Amino acid sequence: MEAMDCATRLTSQSAATVKAAGIVAVGRYLGFKNHSWSKTLTTDELQAIHEAGLSVVLIWESDPTFAGYFSYAKGLADAKQAIEEATYLGAPKGTAIYFTVDFDAQASNMAAIVDYFHGVRDGIGQYLVGTYGSYAVLEALKNSAYSPDKYWQTYAWSGGKVFDGNLYQYQNSVTIGGIPADRDKINTAPGAWPEIGGIEVLNVAVLLYTNEDFWDGADVAAKNGNCAIFVRPADHSVPADFKNVLLPIVVGGPTTGLPHEILLSGPTKYDTAQAVARYLNQ
Repeated sequence: MEAMDCATRLTSQSAATVKAAGIVAVGRYLGFKNHSWSKTLTTDELQAIHEAGLSVVLIWESDPTFAGYFSYAKGLADAKQAIEEATYLGAPKGTAIYFTVDFDAQASNMAAIVDYFHGVRDGIGQYLVGTYGSYAVLEALKNSAYSPDKYWQTYAWSGGKVFDGNLYQYQNSVTIGGIPADRDKINTAPGAWPEIGGIEVLNVAVLLYTNEDFWDGADVAAKNGNCAIFVRPADHSVPADFKNVLLPIVVGGPTTGLPHEILLSGPTKYDTAQAVARYLNQ
């Protein structure tokens, strides 16, 4: 299922247009009550979003764009502010608030980031802790003593790796329903308001153009932990479940046009086999 995040306030008209474009949830920023930042969610906008049949994903982001921002004390302070803003909007208990790590964090930065989320965890109260960041950031937090409740990965700074999280931001700087935004896929229930559940999305899967590509496809699937294999139907359309795969790999045949697709193909079956061999030897 498709979501988006944006720094532009939605109106009743734009929220309805976004909904018609296939979006089910919108990521929006907290902070209007005490800061009045232009990117922040207002009560009127929240009403417009909900009346359009959309869910909202709450984000707290001040200036987490450099390593020096992160500390235990800052996490505690940010949690306090985020709680006040979420309470002001009437967000129910159990809603996630996503705290962002919005830069290419290196291994040397992870200790401070973990300390920050220790502070967030100690101060979050009735809400769930969400984190937004690169694959490396999410992995470090998952393996820490202060692991978040919800995970939102950005493809940026992730080197093609896909984290098994709740949300995946796969495209930046697009326009959806007239609104500048980033595109996201919902994997599992992200702690939205209202919540969205019952969604299963595969991280990696292989799509075969015909059954003749099976043995090549099986080798590719094995390289990716024996992931799922799909075969295109007789009309060569793309199976619906494959369209939601975060890292789609196509063996034989033409491109599907899906984001982040890996295409292993050639004019003949021998060319396809060579493309697969090169991929397996990477």
